[in-house]
Amino acid sequence: MKAKVVRKIRRPSKELIKKFRKIPSSIISDCLNRYYGMNAEIRPIFQGIRLCGPALTIQSMAGNNMMSHLALTFAEQGDVLVIDGRGYLGNAVWGGVQTVYATQRGVAGLVLDGAIRDVEVMRKMRFPVFCKGITPAGPHKGWTDSINVPIQCGGIPVHPGDLIVGDDDGVAVVPIEHIKEIYRESVERMKKEKLWLKEIGKGKSSLDAVGLRKMLDKMDIEYVDK
Repeated sequence: MKAKVVRKIRRPSKELIKKFRKIPSSIISDCLNRYYGMNAEIRPIFQGIRLCGPALTIQSMAGNNMMSHLALTFAEQGDVLVIDGRGYLGNAVWGGVQTVYATQRGVAGLVLDGAIRDVEVMRKMRFPVFCKGITPAGPHKGWTDSINVPIQCGGIPVHPGDLIVGDDDGVAVVPIEHIKEIYRESVERMKKEKLWLKEIGKGKSSLDAVGLRKMLDKMDIEYVDK
């Protein structure tokens, strides 16, 4: 079967992307029923990191980076490359050369279920990267893979054009078909959390501020004070 390379995809509006830059990944995951948050193995490479943009997806053979080089040639400004590197850590599939070119192209960042190298370059350039690991071993280039097809990354399905939001907590994915709805719910959720913190500031417990007392009272718990 031939590899498939899709060069034109649907992306969220720039206005919505800008609005989501103020929404934490944890809030997004909450509004998606605690789902669509990538697993903890997909970690940021520096603190104070922030990433928000549409996914340009790459299905990669383990240890192969040929297709990410190709994807960079038609990536649009603000895109986030999301690579399913099959979780392989034996060879890096992203490095300093790609980072420099990605920055020239205006790529917003990288999310990779696999390994990178030349991490010092990315940290110095403050190029946002979330990945599974770091290794000095370089990539292979002997296989063709697909670009802008549905993939998984960090245990979560990612489709081309889905919104990727990353911060110090990790990465959340907003399916493009639900993006307006999730934005509205995220704003309401943030308002609710502000009220919880206000109540805690007045002396309430987190249990009561969040409204968990009634639920707890229904649970079969034996309290022992000795």
